[in-house]
Amino acid sequence: MIRLFPIGLLIACLSVVGLPAADWNQFRGPYSNGDAGKAGIPLVWSGTDQTQNILWKTDLQGIGYSSPVVKAGKVFLTTCLEKELERVVLCHDLESGKQLWSRSVIKAPLETRHQLSSCANSTPAVDDQRVYCSFLDKDRFVLVSHDHHGKELWRKDLGKYVNKHGFCSSPILCNDLLLVAGDNDAAGFFTAIKPSTGETVWRHERKNPIRSFSVPVPYSKAGMHQVLLSGCRGLTSFEPQTGKVLWEVETPTEKYVAAAVVADDVALISGSSPANTLWGVDPLFSAKASNDRVLWRENSNALYTCSPVAVGSRVYGVTDNGFAWCLDAKTGKKFWTERMGKAHHASLVHVDGHILVFDEEGICHILVDGPDFKLLRRNRLGDSCHATPAIAGNTLVVRTGKALWRIGEKAR
Repeated sequence: MIRLFPIGLLIACLSVVGLPAADWNQFRGPYSNGDAGKAGIPLVWSGTDQTQNILWKTDLQGIGYSSPVVKAGKVFLTTCLEKELERVVLCHDLESGKQLWSRSVIKAPLETRHQLSSCANSTPAVDDQRVYCSFLDKDRFVLVSHDHHGKELWRKDLGKYVNKHGFCSSPILCNDLLLVAGDNDAAGFFTAIKPSTGETVWRHERKNPIRSFSVPVPYSKAGMHQVLLSGCRGLTSFEPQTGKVLWEVETPTEKYVAAAVVADDVALISGSSPANTLWGVDPLFSAKASNDRVLWRENSNALYTCSPVAVGSRVYGVTDNGFAWCLDAKTGKKFWTERMGKAHHASLVHVDGHILVFDEEGICHILVDGPDFKLLRRNRLGDSCHATPAIAGNTLVVRTGKALWRIGEKAR
């Protein structure tokens, strides 16, 4: 039963601890885990009554499901102008929402894709000097870098990419590397790129090439630095500086979209195509290639699209068809499972002791972190939502189907 509660009642990239951050510079934030820590965002807003903590709303050109990212007072995102066949990177001013620049990156026929996909799915990554974005040019995977003023710095062809469901590969910054996953049905790969030049540092060819869309997740513990990548029939741990495979776990799931998440030193992996996987894995177990490192298997309500978020030992997830749950990372035991909206594609975010769950209709379900189910409230923007929100200081930046929004406390 849903209960509404009143409102009154890496150090560096390898950290997995949620810390306050002014810049949400890549997919799922600076630590690639959806955890914003303490930020002080408002709990009440409305897209129909824009006096309720809507700082600005600006219309977006084109169609895209990539998420916004924030760096140095600017918001970056990608879009596709379908009529013009152009893939575009956009830059907006964080303070006003005004578009600062727009750059056409590729002009090519629209790729074959899933009906719930777009031709601009990949979220950019941004560092102090450059913004990195990826698109599909016919059947070629293209990675492009611009400076913060929109000047193209370099462009790299990463090879052939075949995927009937479309293209998505969000690059992730990890210390002095740009990590890019290219799992597809032709010849999957995982590679590290030098951000300043686009040079390849290392490249790993996947042994089970099959389409997946998951992003790499950095993790560090006991002096052991790893990058965890879901896809190609399992979970693989890589040494970030060399690309060496540290260990692998094979799963009944072949294709992954949701990223792994680490909670209390347990790596949770979840997928549902063609079979369900919702497993807890010990990333520190000494055996290199053994499923003995699997701590538990709890396959009901496995996740497909939406990446989960962890707070301490609790992990929160939501299925594409709207079943939300919270479980104990150590045991896999579900604390609760509740119906929440109809369809979901945005990944979850933790901020200020709350879990933000955006559904396809643009409704944000705000949960209170804890083992008991507590739905604090629902906020409506009145537009469709497929993208994961970004935290910018004490504000929220949200992409909906037709607009970009900034949500924050209005000065009184």
